[in-house]
Amino acid sequence: MANEIPELDDLLKGVNGPDTGTKLSDADITVTQAVGQSSTDGCWDRFLACIESTKPQDRDGRLACKIDRDLADTLDDCDIRGRCRSDLVNAIVRAFIGAYLPRLADYRREKKSLFDGFREDEPQDNKKTQ
Repeated sequence: MANEIPELDDLLKGVNGPDTGTKLSDADITVTQAVGQSSTDGCWDRFLACIESTKPQDRDGRLACKIDRDLADTLDDCDIRGRCRSDLVNAIVRAFIGAYLPRLADYRREKKSLFDGFREDEPQDNKKTQ
């Protein structure tokens, strides 16, 4: 009886590898790269516009926010227009929000403050009348 068991390498060819069984033409690859490039260029341009629109010393309205250490280290390794990490984070977030504000609106929380619907001129149950 002949040994008909295929070699392991033959069985694993294409598994978790780059070969998907279909080949993209050079034109398809070029179009895919161009679309991806224009998308990332737009994001980068928006980021640069945000970084340019804020003054480095304009920090009065800032709040503290924690980011992951690997992100902080990555931003610290960058020297973009001499801006600090906080400036870069703000520009990145502003660019993202500017690009996706309509989508973010779907996730907006409903305010549940007691001040909703409050008007000074209406008598309140707990308000003392004079």
